[in-house]
Amino acid sequence: MLFSTTATAIVLEASPFLLLGSLVGAILEVFVSEKAMLRFIPKNADGQVAVGLFAGILLPSCECGIVPIARRLMLKNVPPRTAIPYMMTAPVVNPVVIASTLFAFQGDLRITLLRLCLVMIPAVGLGLALGDAPAETVLRRSPDILPKFDESRTAGHHEHDHGCDCGCHEHEAHGRSFRAVLHHTGTEFLSMARFLVFGALVASAFKTFTPPEWLNFFTETTWMAIVGLMLLAVLLSICSEADAFVAASFAGFPTMAKVAFLALGPMVDLKLIPMFFSVFKRRIAVTLILVPVISVYLTSLFMAQAGL
Repeated sequence: MLFSTTATAIVLEASPFLLLGSLVGAILEVFVSEKAMLRFIPKNADGQVAVGLFAGILLPSCECGIVPIARRLMLKNVPPRTAIPYMMTAPVVNPVVIASTLFAFQGDLRITLLRLCLVMIPAVGLGLALGDAPAETVLRRSPDILPKFDESRTAGHHEHDHGCDCGCHEHEAHGRSFRAVLHHTGTEFLSMARFLVFGALVASAFKTFTPPEWLNFFTETTWMAIVGLMLLAVLLSICSEADAFVAASFAGFPTMAKVAFLALGPMVDLKLIPMFFSVFKRRIAVTLILVPVISVYLTSLFMAQAGL
C-alpha cells in the first residue's frame, strides 16, 4: 500500500511540471523564431554561459519539465553552452525554490548561496565543454512532430483567396498554431511521462523497502554523510520546490551533506536519468550524470573541511 501511494504521489507531484515544461517547449517551437531566440543570446562564450545560468529567474522550471525545454532550445540553435547551464540551474535559481529553501532553513542565506554555488560549478563546466556544438551532435535523432502543421501553414496561404479582407487568414493561422501547440505538448508529455513513471516506481521502492536505520550508517564521517545524502537525493527524486523541507529534517547530518542533497537532486535523479538517455546521445547523457555527481561531492567535501 505504501509503495503504490508513494509512487502515485511522486507522479502526481511531478506531472504538472512535466506538462508545463512540454507546453513551454511547444510554445517556443511554434511561436518563437530562431532569429528572435538568438537575438537575446550574446556572441561571446562567457556571456552565453551567464545567460544560461540565470535564465531560470525569468523562465523558471522544475527539473520535472526542464529537459523538454532544453531540447527545444537547442533545436532552435541555442548553443549548448547556454541551454545546458539553463537546464542544470533553472530548478534552483527559480525564485520559488530560493524562497522555499530560505523558509525551510529559517532564513539561513548561507545554505541557499552554497546550494546555488554547488549547482553552478558543474553547469558552467558542462556549458563550456559542450560549447556551440550543433544539436545533431548532442541530441538523439527524434522524428519531427510538427511537419503537417508547418505544411498546412504554408499551403493555407496559397490556397485561400488573397483578396479576402474578412480576417479569415488570421483566424485560420491562429487555429493551426493552437493545434500545433496542443499536438506538440501532448506528444512531448507522453514521450517523457513513461520515464517519469519508471523513476517514480524505483524511488517508491527504495523509500518503502529501505530500513531507516541504514541511514545512520552514513552519519559516522563527513564524507560518508555527503555520499549518503547524495545517493538519497538521486533515489528519492523529490521536486526542487519541496526538497529543502526534506533536507532540513536530516538533523543528524552535517550542513554540507544537506547542501549536497539540495544541489544534486535537481540535476540528477531517477526522473531525470532516463530522460537524459532518451533526449541526449549516450556519451552526453553519461557526462550530464557524472560531472554533477563528482563536482558536488568534491566541492561539498572541500567546503566541509574548510569549515563552511
